[in-house]
Amino acid sequence: MFLLLLALLSLAAQAQNLLPETTFRVPVELVTAPTLVFSSDDRLVFGLDNRNFKVYDDGQPQTTSLDLDAAPVSVVFAVQVGQNVRSYTRFISKVGSTLEALLVGQTGEAAVIEYAEDIRVLKPFGSGDVQSALRHISPGGRQSHAVDAGMLAVAMLRERPVRRARVLVFIGQPQDGGSQADLAALLREAERSNVTVFALSLPQPGKDFASQMLGLPGHAGSGSVDLLARFIPMLRRTAAAAPTDLFSELTTATGGTQIRFRQQRQLEDGISLIGVELRSAYALSYAPARMRPGYHTIRVEVALPGAKVYTRPGYWSSR
Repeated sequence: MFLLLLALLSLAAQAQNLLPETTFRVPVELVTAPTLVFSSDDRLVFGLDNRNFKVYDDGQPQTTSLDLDAAPVSVVFAVQVGQNVRSYTRFISKVGSTLEALLVGQTGEAAVIEYAEDIRVLKPFGSGDVQSALRHISPGGRQSHAVDAGMLAVAMLRERPVRRARVLVFIGQPQDGGSQADLAALLREAERSNVTVFALSLPQPGKDFASQMLGLPGHAGSGSVDLLARFIPMLRRTAAAAPTDLFSELTTATGGTQIRFRQQRQLEDGISLIGVELRSAYALSYAPARMRPGYHTIRVEVALPGAKVYTRPGYWSSR
């Protein structure tokens, strides 16, 4: 009996060695806070390191990391194609190569959605190119299911690696009509998924365009990066004082920018400006020391006198 027991123990030990090792992992919620830093005279500040930043989650200091290498971008372009924007699709269809060069880059990836009453993926991640997709946008429909298009875009971005910068760029009017989801739901999902929303915004019908205009004066894209970047604080200050709309709420809540346009040149300038923001932001991230369900505020401080700091104001957590 003793020899039989030894044999059984030996077989059990051999079997255990053949089984793969089991690792139990506790999910950790990683919060990203892309942060732009400007000097007192509205110049971008470069060259800071992790020691220069203090990040607070609900007022509690966090242990942060700063990725000094530019994170590859995963971006979804959500393009409105309804009858109200029919006259603008002719030059939206021409900026695909500009979007790829300035926003996607060599290490990034992109998807394209068109939306009106129906929402259609023109280009999924991993296939095709943005330029070809935009050339196939087809104007039609009267309603704008922008929120539902945003929900689809966020769901697509949620599947991308967490270390990528997740970006949603709307091109259309800052309004919604007929979506099944509501703005509050889209805000929660975007914030939970670390998605930054930008908007290249067209004028709304029946409203004075001048009162809606937050675009770039002149041909800003012809200037240097530093000159172009000086428009960012101006746009954010103007947006904070302007009446809210769908895109302004999304961009403000997620740390992005809304830029209005109605001409080809203004659209190209807006793309250039978003590119500057994506390339110039400090990639701060942290795992919250105290996690609770609900909304968390984010505050970033920089050890630089007179610095202006722009980041996302907070996020929603389900844990």
